[in-house]
Amino acid sequence: MSKIKEIEIAPAFIMASLLSSYPDEDVVANVSIILEDAEMSLRGNSTLRQSFEPFVKNVKHVFNDRIALEDLRSEYIDIFDRGRHVTSLYETEYGRERAMVKGPQLVDIAGFYRSFGFEMGGDGVAAEMLDHVSVELSFYALLCLKYNALEELKDQEGMEIVIDGRKKFLQAHLGRFIGAIGDRPGVQESPYFSSVFQFCKVLVMNECERLEVEVEPEGWLSPPVVVDEISCGGSVGITPC
Repeated sequence: MSKIKEIEIAPAFIMASLLSSYPDEDVVANVSIILEDAEMSLRGNSTLRQSFEPFVKNVKHVFNDRIALEDLRSEYIDIFDRGRHVTSLYETEYGRERAMVKGPQLVDIAGFYRSFGFEMGGDGVAAEMLDHVSVELSFYALLCLKYNALEELKDQEGMEIVIDGRKKFLQAHLGRFIGAIGDRPGVQESPYFSSVFQFCKVLVMNECERLEVEVEPEGWLSPPVVVDEISCGGSVGITPC
């Protein structure tokens, strides 16, 4: 693993988590707080910086313009919450066998969160489902912060446990579907969200490369359309049309 400190990686993942969630007032306020730290954390990585810079100015403009912010909220709902071609932000909606593995995947994700003390939501805060991309990005940021704290304590065993958890979470979860979100038509048609999820993808894939993790990406596969048989008549023995 390269010598980049995890405390430098964490703000970028927090930023990615915020930008991939619905831009309500809390998100806007938190983006303003973390933005400078996120920009500083990317200065030493040209690949991440090049992915981040194209939209960071737009983020600042939109989040400080009430009309533009309301338009962004409407666009988020159109792309991710409604319509025939809605883009899912949930990991368990991706992959060929998603109907069969959804339950076990959710159990596995919950196991990661529980093992590393990750709690979702809070007083008066509605928590997203645990496989939402913003939640997974936030969890990964926590792992980076935990690693840094253990490094300062010179707790080698604890550091190894956290690194192992990060590798496994990237391989089994975050790394496998992050790229598929940006490939969805609704996201590609949005200058704002296409740049957000391109950054998220580059950020996660950079971690996979840095930690020498190989992932098998999952794509979006539309569920099969079930067409009921239509009979030409009601009598027994008459074949379908």
